[in-house]
Amino acid sequence: MKLMCALILGLLAITLNEAAAIEPDDFLVGPIEYQQDVNGVPVTIVAKTYFKIQTLENKLYLKAQVIGDLGDLQRKIGSIVDSFKLPWENCRSYSPNNPVVDIPRKELPFREGAAVFSIGGKVTMWECLENPIPNTKVEWQLRNVGLGIKTKVPVVVTWPGSPIKTILLTQPFEADLPITLVRNNESTVSLNVGSPDIELKGSLAFITKGVLSVAGIDINQKAADALRKAIDPEKLKLTIPEQFQEFNPKIDSARFIDHEGRLAIEMNLSALIPAAKVTDMVKGLIDKKV
Repeated sequence: MKLMCALILGLLAITLNEAAAIEPDDFLVGPIEYQQDVNGVPVTIVAKTYFKIQTLENKLYLKAQVIGDLGDLQRKIGSIVDSFKLPWENCRSYSPNNPVVDIPRKELPFREGAAVFSIGGKVTMWECLENPIPNTKVEWQLRNVGLGIKTKVPVVVTWPGSPIKTILLTQPFEADLPITLVRNNESTVSLNVGSPDIELKGSLAFITKGVLSVAGIDINQKAADALRKAIDPEKLKLTIPEQFQEFNPKIDSARFIDHEGRLAIEMNLSALIPAAKVTDMVKGLIDKKV
């Protein structure tokens, strides 16, 4: 209702002074919150929508700018990465191929027009060998020594020796994965995952240029999948009031921005206001005043 009232007042101002094409001040709807589940981590998106009326080629358009604040996603990116279940066992097998991944730095900044999944850590390669010398200890166990007599006697107990584990090498790394928004057409927006920029400070053969893949786990792909769950442009569009949706708005642009120091989505939409709708709304306003 507030949106319709602001729209009517704006239309009336334009009707009274068409030559000047007066535009009303932006009208704010929101903030509106909605939650996304990202690998068991709840992420809250806060959306605000700013409306204004513009004239273009003698037609009236209702413009909407939606700002989706992703600050909560930035704060929780560490917990999301921790949900990837990266290799941590240094003796998964008796072999020299037991990588352990540690990622202490996990960030999601806005950089050069993109949301950048940025991580830093290391891969430690362990060799694990079976111990040929078993562990032994003496236990006192209750035994029947005959004639119905039971007593505790010393018994030597053995079990496999503790594995022999050795660090073969450590591979530090840093990786940046840029994520941008792409306007597919007038009604849909999707996330575009760029090529990862990886800096290796060692020489592990199984980490190839372009893809950080550790023990069969593609960290970049897992990050991209998680961000697609968190950043859903369709959910952002649903925060727009129904009155605007009735005009079949078109998406003009979508991008990541820095909003008050936080990562955010900016989506711009516009809808042509039918002449009959303008007449009906102005007439209804006049009738209410009579």
